[in-house]
Amino acid sequence: MILHLTNSANWIEAQQQGFITAPSLAAEGFIHCSTEYQMRDVANKYYRGATDMVLVHIDPAALTCPLKWEPPAHIDGSPSLPTEPLFPHIYGVINLDAVIRVIDFPLNLDGSFDLPAQLTAFSITHIKEVPHLHQQAAEMSRVAWKHDFPEDTLQTYLDMFTATGTYANRFVEVFAAINQAEELLGLATLVDDDELPGAIEPGPWLAAVFVVPEARKLGVGSALVDHVVSRSRELGYAEIFLYTEYQDQWYQKKGWSYLRDTLLNDIKHVVMQISL
Repeated sequence: MILHLTNSANWIEAQQQGFITAPSLAAEGFIHCSTEYQMRDVANKYYRGATDMVLVHIDPAALTCPLKWEPPAHIDGSPSLPTEPLFPHIYGVINLDAVIRVIDFPLNLDGSFDLPAQLTAFSITHIKEVPHLHQQAAEMSRVAWKHDFPEDTLQTYLDMFTATGTYANRFVEVFAAINQAEELLGLATLVDDDELPGAIEPGPWLAAVFVVPEARKLGVGSALVDHVVSRSRELGYAEIFLYTEYQDQWYQKKGWSYLRDTLLNDIKHVVMQISL
């Protein structure tokens, strides 16, 4: 499912003419859409304060015009960055039989938008509770961390997912963020030893935090980190550690403290700590 943001007047007009269009179709050649994970940021960036807005839910498989996933088109003409997520663009009008439902998108009192309750929320669960997602999670993990751990295979991660608590003198717990459709949004791990060469920290470690691109900026990563920290506190730990290649400022905003610089596979990383 993808979403198109418009106002009630445009939706009424679309029902009369038999299709949805938008000014961007003439100006840019396509109609802008978003995933449910991108919509809040899009609405607050481009439509803050706009009233009488509605969200049109679209079935991509039912579209009669081409759908392409492309980098965001910046209003100021600046180029997109490699790290930016892809957005769904419809190259033509939206046929009404591709519309699944339409819901109101009300403003907050300050003019901002939050996702309506009807849209999918996410939850954090132990990976052992969703065995049908193990293969996907293993593939995701191998791709995400191959530059740090090139020796790891799919089986490395599958073995980790089936283990829980203490095993073979090790401790590991993997947590998954999933939405109500049981789609995998992200992962995070609590582990006694995160295989950092020469580490002097006692552990445990927050490790392998990863969020799928389309779910970023929606609090998934923050929720995963908070869950691991809470779990560490439950287990009686007084502190927890992590190392990161380039997210140290993000962790600092969440209360983590810088400890030292280190190298992993000749790549600079920062070791951080938080007291529980």
